[in-house]
Amino acid sequence: MKKYLALIIITILIIVGCEDDPVKPVNHHPIIKSLTAFPDVVNPNDSLIVICNASDSDGDTLVYDWITTGVVRIKGARGDDHFLYHTYENSRIFYAPDSQFVLALQDTFWVQCFVRDVKGGEAEALVTFIVKQDSSPYVY
Repeated sequence: MKKYLALIIITILIIVGCEDDPVKPVNHHPIIKSLTAFPDVVNPNDSLIVICNASDSDGDTLVYDWITTGVVRIKGARGDDHFLYHTYENSRIFYAPDSQFVLALQDTFWVQCFVRDVKGGEAEALVTFIVKQDSSPYVY
């Protein structure tokens, strides 16, 4: 009789402990291991590639959002847009501004990359690059 009573109590505890809505798995944010501009020094109007080395411990598909200052152009962006959202490539080509912007404004520019796992996880990083004011290959 004690065996049956113990079995009934264990069965009831198991049934009560079961929920219709099980706990959802935790989503981990992606991690950006590096964001690199190559080359990191360019002439006006030259192109460079920015590579984002990111991973997600859940194995989720990652999407990349690219943002930069308004004078730096992004390959694949519409017109003069300085952003490109929801791309699946972890690298993107950028075009340095022409010499009038470099001389008038600054010589250091930036690219920011946001990596998302489309489940709410996100990471971001920023990389800078220099646009030479003098396009001469010789340093005096």
